[in-house]
Amino acid sequence: MNSSTTPKNYLNILKYSALTTALLLASNQQALATCTYTVTNNWGGGFTGEIKVTNDTAATVNNWSVSWQEANASVTNAWNATLSGSNPYTATALSWNATLAPGASATFGFQANGTAGAPKVSGSLCGTTTSSAAATSTATTSKSSASAAITSSSSKSSVAVSSSKSSSSVASSAPAESSWVFEESAVGFCNNSGVIDTKHTGHTGTGFIDSENAIGASITWSVTAASAKTYAAQIRFGNGGAGARRATVVVNDVQIKTLDFPTNSVWTQWQTASVDIPLTAGTNSIKLVAETADGLANIDNLKVTGNGITPAACPTTTPTTTDCNSVTNQPILQVAADGSATYKTVASALNTISSSNTTPTQIRIKPGTYREKLLVTKPFVTFCGQTGKEASTILTYNDGASTLNSSGTAIGTSGSASVTIKANDISMENITIENSFGVGSQAVALLAQGQRLQFRNCRLLGNQDTLYTHSGTQYYRNCHIQGTVDFIFGAATAVFENNVIHSVGGGSALTAPSTEQTVPYGLVFLGGKVTAVSSVAKGSVALGRNWRPYGAATYIRTELGQHISAVGWVKMSENTLDTARFSEYLTTGAGANPSARAPQSKQLTAAQAATYTISNIFGSWTPSYSK
Repeated sequence: MNSSTTPKNYLNILKYSALTTALLLASNQQALATCTYTVTNNWGGGFTGEIKVTNDTAATVNNWSVSWQEANASVTNAWNATLSGSNPYTATALSWNATLAPGASATFGFQANGTAGAPKVSGSLCGTTTSSAAATSTATTSKSSASAAITSSSSKSSVAVSSSKSSSSVASSAPAESSWVFEESAVGFCNNSGVIDTKHTGHTGTGFIDSENAIGASITWSVTAASAKTYAAQIRFGNGGAGARRATVVVNDVQIKTLDFPTNSVWTQWQTASVDIPLTAGTNSIKLVAETADGLANIDNLKVTGNGITPAACPTTTPTTTDCNSVTNQPILQVAADGSATYKTVASALNTISSSNTTPTQIRIKPGTYREKLLVTKPFVTFCGQTGKEASTILTYNDGASTLNSSGTAIGTSGSASVTIKANDISMENITIENSFGVGSQAVALLAQGQRLQFRNCRLLGNQDTLYTHSGTQYYRNCHIQGTVDFIFGAATAVFENNVIHSVGGGSALTAPSTEQTVPYGLVFLGGKVTAVSSVAKGSVALGRNWRPYGAATYIRTELGQHISAVGWVKMSENTLDTARFSEYLTTGAGANPSARAPQSKQLTAAQAATYTISNIFGSWTPSYSK
């Protein structure tokens, strides 16, 4: 912020900023602190936020507190601070974070119902305003030209994307408009065809996007606009290559303009491309798509100017893969529990397929309840329920680990599975797999053992040990997986993309990986939500515990419910967390608490998180359900 800004103009900035603003700090005037307010996740009807208090003076601050007021939201809970008041709210330090030495900071989070907006600040401001690492807002009086324009800048700034000082000036008599700078580490940044890199200096945020060198390489952002109109946008980029790189700007699946990103032969001298973009009221998708074989220029950030612009949660991507019911070039076996098809049980249809089968074959299952203990040993089979009928197409059994076999001995955890897969190249879609044993024993719904197993729009229901990812490579998309204790466990390399992981009762942990030391990836959660029934206590469930010493589990951009414990990760039995491989990246929600996590776990950098791709994890196998 310009040091010559007057208090009146400062309040004008606050009026038009959307998510980051200075807050009141109750402390003496000799030891003021810097405070930032950041919305970390926004899903429309509610949001989570984070307030960071930093002591940037030479004196120690004791027993800090901050106060703020939400215009259109009510705060429901907070963590890492004591919350009091009812709009305005006050958060006071806990015993362990009350003292801030010079240069030290404390961060607490909160969850609110309603619409995220600019908090109303009461009282004096705390020290100097700083920018948050998440998507931030700045005040500006300048508008971009209606035509595309290129400017350059060699200086690093967290909010400005050109060398003009007008972007931070508030001296104009014209009403100020807020601007959002969308960084690669912030809410609103959805995906890219490349990696987040830091090798060229002068970038803002945590890095810049180095795209694939290919036509079609792209970056997508999600933006909320308060009203339908045209907004000025600026793309900060670097191009030190041999020639210009061309890209198309696509807004809500409509091509708006083709831009040239010229070279200046210096990768560290950043430039700015300006373009006007028409947005609708509500959530919008902005996509930049490469038109040259060299891919995109290095993209540092996107800035959108206009009041009412805020980042939006990235929408769920609808798979473009054809639903199994529309496949016509494979043998199809029809199953119906009511006897209206060729086969009445799934097992009877499966038994007609050779154990050495190499022909992709479909078993289409009509809605119904199929109480049969199913063992799948035939490869290249797709189990296909009707589209949208997964809740009424149920494969179920009720064995528990303590169930006795014919010889009078317990069948054990593996023996309890309702459905056991011991084959390669198996697909399941639109189906529920259930173990109805209940509580009191391990009771597996699905045991998956094989290479290239994939599941989409499935429901896996149980209590303890619902899903046994025994071994091999597995992919789960848009599934609902529920249980109580360790209900996703095993040694497989398994990716869970956009799933709901749901606790139906109290339990020590969601996952229990037993990954071998030589296997680089274990259980990987990309996006999705971690939820619980209301009876599960707040902060009572860990993200995972290591069933074997080198168990690996990672959550990337996953929304975590308040039932997730602050420590996040715990050990199992005699194992130690020192050998476990547990990590997170940009998790959100009430259960996201990076600063309180077990010290042996990792918060991935943007560059590290960028390596968690389908191709890196699975190598030559690309699941058709991931496309």
